[in-house]
Amino acid sequence: MEPAAAASYCLYLFLALLFPLLLLKLINKRRRDGARARLPPGPWRLPVIGSLHHLVGKPLVHRAMADLARRLDAPLMYLKLGEVPVVVASSPDAAREILRAHDPTFATRPWTTTVKIMMADGYGPGFAPYGELWRQLRRISVSELLSARRVHSFRRVREDEAARLVAAVAVASRAREPVSVGGRVAAALADSTVRAMLGDRFERREEFLETIEEANRLGSGFNLSDLFPSSRVVNLVTATARRALANHLKNFELMECAIKQHEERRAAAGGRVLEEDGDLLDVLLRIQKEGGLNVPLTRGTIKGMISNY
Repeated sequence: MEPAAAASYCLYLFLALLFPLLLLKLINKRRRDGARARLPPGPWRLPVIGSLHHLVGKPLVHRAMADLARRLDAPLMYLKLGEVPVVVASSPDAAREILRAHDPTFATRPWTTTVKIMMADGYGPGFAPYGELWRQLRRISVSELLSARRVHSFRRVREDEAARLVAAVAVASRAREPVSVGGRVAAALADSTVRAMLGDRFERREEFLETIEEANRLGSGFNLSDLFPSSRVVNLVTATARRALANHLKNFELMECAIKQHEERRAAAGGRVLEEDGDLLDVLLRIQKEGGLNVPLTRGTIKGMISNY
């Protein structure tokens, strides 16, 4: 056989073998597409980053998403934020379907890489997966921690902190000193909240406030670790995971300190606490001691609940 004929024969043989493989791949792709759930419409996507380029440079992400949905006329819109698929509901009817008709399906908040680190040892009702524990924490919150009677019992705390705030502003005004209203209000709110939770001002309040601010920074907006959770390179390059772990350890250390401070103060007072005068931590420790719950209320869960509130 001549070289040219041999080359043609090899080429035809290769194509004959390749064609069934391509045909099989095409059939499998059609089967997968037919079995795949129908996705809502969305803007055009790029490789790797998906739909992120539609949101770059826009500080108010929710408005950017609303503009995209309006342009596409899509009350339900599909986006791909890095590796993370996202469905955006931007109409009252779509929101009603999610929040009412299918509430159990969407009750669990998404656990990003950052959230998993920060909630590793215990979580409150805000991030607990939907199930028996979530229902139990919600029931405790509604009937014990946030009931009208319990909120009314902290009226004296709120009035005391409001009076302290006004007095501090008055002193600074008489001295003609500038007043950081935001800082003063934040401190008053923190003291009111901590006194309601622990029964007294927390001796490490400044550290506590810094930890909360850092947690809010880590939990809001987008970061690469959450958008590309499977990428080891991203996790190595960015410091988000390390910051989240440090924040988690610091937060739970402060919560442990607050619980011990609370227990020492109660022990010094003889341990007598009237139910109507008890703070939120008293309630949680009492429920933990009495038991009778379907899911045990661990110390980590108590810390998570305090952190959430």
